[in-house]
Amino acid sequence: MTNTDWEFSDAEAMTKVAHDMWPAIAEAGALSFRAAQTSATSARTYILWPDAETAYAALDTLRETASKMTNTKIIGMAEGFLMVDYSDR
Repeated sequence: MTNTDWEFSDAEAMTKVAHDMWPAIAEAGALSFRAAQTSATSARTYILWPDAETAYAALDTLRETASKMTNTKIIGMAEGFLMVDYSDR
């Protein structure tokens, strides 16, 4: 699972970019994609990957593409193995 923290000036534009990015994220092999607004000017995206190799092959390109689509800046990143997931409910 990868997390990216984003800073932006327009939450509506950021939401549109997230929707527009989903096809490319899915094509890169992601299993799921979520985004949560964490303040008036920030959000965190969560992408679940089938394995680390798939994630590493796609992340730089996806993050660069998203940054170019709107006025955003990456302010943090984290990655790790998903330990618990109750999202099927």
